[in-house]
Amino acid sequence: MPERDRLSSLILAHWERYQPTMLLQLRQENRLERMLEETAERFSDLLYQLVSVKKMEYHQAWELAIDEILQPEESSSTSNLKKNPPATSG
Repeated sequence: MPERDRLSSLILAHWERYQPTMLLQLRQENRLERMLEETAERFSDLLYQLVSVKKMEYHQAWELAIDEILQPEESSSTSNLKKNPPATSG
């Protein structure tokens, strides 16, 4: 599975769990796919900047990207994405 698809799946899972109202609205407005693509692209770009340009450790960059790109939860739960960044392949 391409990296972008995995990232989109993780973002969607986050939205399903923590942003169900926003997710429903995006689906009703037929904007879900576009918003997923845009969010995954912003996330990837930020991760690249932090790891490759700023030489930050991947796990630290991942947490910063989660905090910056994904919206706060509708409830007070902690994000599962933050605890489990995907493994890198290189």
